[in-house]
Amino acid sequence: MNKKLENSDNCRNKFLFFSPSEKQLSYFTDSLIYIVNHDESGAMGIVINRTTKILTMDLFNSLKVSVKSNIMQRTLLLGGPVNPDAVFVLHSEPEKWTKSIEVNEDIGLTTSSEVLEAIAEDKGPGDYLIALGYSGWNQGQLEDELAENVWIQSPYETCIAIRYDDLRA
Repeated sequence: MNKKLENSDNCRNKFLFFSPSEKQLSYFTDSLIYIVNHDESGAMGIVINRTTKILTMDLFNSLKVSVKSNIMQRTLLLGGPVNPDAVFVLHSEPEKWTKSIEVNEDIGLTTSSEVLEAIAEDKGPGDYLIALGYSGWNQGQLEDELAENVWIQSPYETCIAIRYDDLRA
């Protein structure tokens, strides 16, 4: 697909849900993905409703980060199949952290340990989700999948009440 990505086609700052009309099971079946970047080169998002059995405290311990605060997320999320050994923090206050992708004025995505250290010291963002890996699409791949109705899109503004109670300690 070589057409230029139009603003109306851009999924950045939107949620994607794998279409229940898809007959075949997929890695993404029942996944809710928040798209953090989408441009002509591809797209990137974080699955926000798939937990792992890995305790968040185990991540901090493995990084030798001393936790001095109450960590609100009990287990890590599985953000997607790409680079599952890397840690991605989806969080509020995007302007406060270096090496962040600012998705909108309220949300950023950071991969640096700086945000994890701040969370451990109770100086981190007010809201955050910590995930391993991300979901990614090559150039034109997401556009093709959208044209095939593989995904249901929802604007960020309409998803007001997503609950994370099972993630909290």
